[in-house]
Amino acid sequence: MLSLGKALMDLLVSNLAVILSFWLRFGGQVPRSSFVSYVDILPIICIMGFLVFHFYGLYDATRRPWSETVASLIASILVLTPLTVTVSFMFRSFAFPRSVFFLSAFVQFVMLYIWRRVLFWWERKRFSPMKAMVVAPALEALELVERVTEAGYNVVALVSDISIDNCQLNAMLGTYSKIEYLKDVCKPTVIFMSGEVPDAIKQSLAKNAFETGVQLYVFPSLYEIMLANSRLDQIDDTPVLEIGFRSEPGKEQIKRLMDICFAVVGLVIAAPIMLITAIAIRLDSPGPVFYRQERVSQGGRRFMVWKFRTMTDGAEKNTGPVISKENDPRVTRVGKVLRAMRIDELPQLWNVLKGDMSIVGPRPERPFFVEQFEKEIPEYSTRHTVKAGITGLAQVAGKYSTSPEDK
Repeated sequence: MLSLGKALMDLLVSNLAVILSFWLRFGGQVPRSSFVSYVDILPIICIMGFLVFHFYGLYDATRRPWSETVASLIASILVLTPLTVTVSFMFRSFAFPRSVFFLSAFVQFVMLYIWRRVLFWWERKRFSPMKAMVVAPALEALELVERVTEAGYNVVALVSDISIDNCQLNAMLGTYSKIEYLKDVCKPTVIFMSGEVPDAIKQSLAKNAFETGVQLYVFPSLYEIMLANSRLDQIDDTPVLEIGFRSEPGKEQIKRLMDICFAVVGLVIAAPIMLITAIAIRLDSPGPVFYRQERVSQGGRRFMVWKFRTMTDGAEKNTGPVISKENDPRVTRVGKVLRAMRIDELPQLWNVLKGDMSIVGPRPERPFFVEQFEKEIPEYSTRHTVKAGITGLAQVAGKYSTSPEDK
């Protein structure tokens, strides 16, 4: 309900910003024909606004640092403004002055910033950080604690398979045998559990979650993710879980048709953004606007992927293939913006039209890294059971620097 309230308020504030921009642009004397043109496309603008805000994580259930919220607001407005201009042109709303759109981009940011800042302050004042317990093997315990803390939780207890010494953590520490004691003393409202803990502990914590109402979150292994998406069936009077991809007649054809439709519409709508991006890349650094690179898709098939260039030309000339990391010095100034807003992926709509990729699917990787990952991560090859995509769960929830295991 809170996310729905945020969405409705965001749309209300955004549209109030446009109305204010009309008023500022025309000195309080808004031409009726211009305003009617805006009202005509208002439903489409609202839908696009919700989708863009959602894509950039403004309605995530987890708590986010304020800096991430501001970055998401900026990215959303920079994407939404040219999209709205394009839609107004497509629907022939010529009476609608484009200057209002660009003025409203600034006004929207100011008003959304103020509204979201008030909301951020209210949430922090009303909802104190939830007390959390982390249960994980020693090898990954501190990493999970860091993730949970960054998400806005107050870690009050850390339980592991062995005693963790020299831990600079303001929390009670203990081994698996002390779980019940630490729960009683620390009284956490949420428990984060690694998928690598023993089954007996998993069952105990799951039972506790059902009985007490304490929230339980599991960092799952691939096997557990597959179980979550399994199909419950029955053999005789015994329940069984079916794991795997069931091919349904016509499903692939429908998905392909949807991919083509989305790609065509996406290329038309994104054309202004792509033009501006191309100019920015050429002005920022020497080298081509686009670059092609071999990637691996369904069944191990190789193809050439298209992207906007975000690194210096010849970035891997002396190093060979290297995975991009956070704050990678090879990334250009414009490239940082393109990556943060995912605009560098737009040329792959052409790959979708050609049939190399789908709109939704696991991101394709280079053959060099695929060979490495398949040796290090036994389950990695399952990514190639479906066609590679422009976006997927790893892109929506992760970052460029997210580890291959998590992706």
